[in-house]
Amino acid sequence: MSAPETSSKKGATFGWLVLVFAGFTVLFYLIQALFGGEGAVDPRSGDRLAYKADIAKQQSELIAKMGLNNEAKRQEIFAKAASTLVAKKAAKSAVLVPGSPTQLKQMEAEAAAAAKPAADAASAAPAPAPAPNN
Repeated sequence: MSAPETSSKKGATFGWLVLVFAGFTVLFYLIQALFGGEGAVDPRSGDRLAYKADIAKQQSELIAKMGLNNEAKRQEIFAKAASTLVAKKAAKSAVLVPGSPTQLKQMEAEAAAAAKPAADAASAAPAPAPAPNN
């Protein structure tokens, strides 16, 4: 038997690959068109839409009640909030971000504190007496 001859055209493999992909795309589309039905309809969708509309209505009422519909009053409220935030002093946070320099320093301090009692215990232990030479 002789070895199969390779195509002398460049890009023939790519062309066949594109044709196969296009064929599978058409086949998938036909199967979906013939046998694919509507997706499952959520029986609670009406309730959810009504709930969403109720929330939007309540939010718009609250915005009107606070006077945020008026642009001038809105800017006044936001300016007051911004000045309050600027005047507030920064406080030390109890939240520690993993991998942050603070957390790494804290881990090193804990490791050093844990190693110190072990070193103290080793130095406080009496040295063994030498064995007598007979």
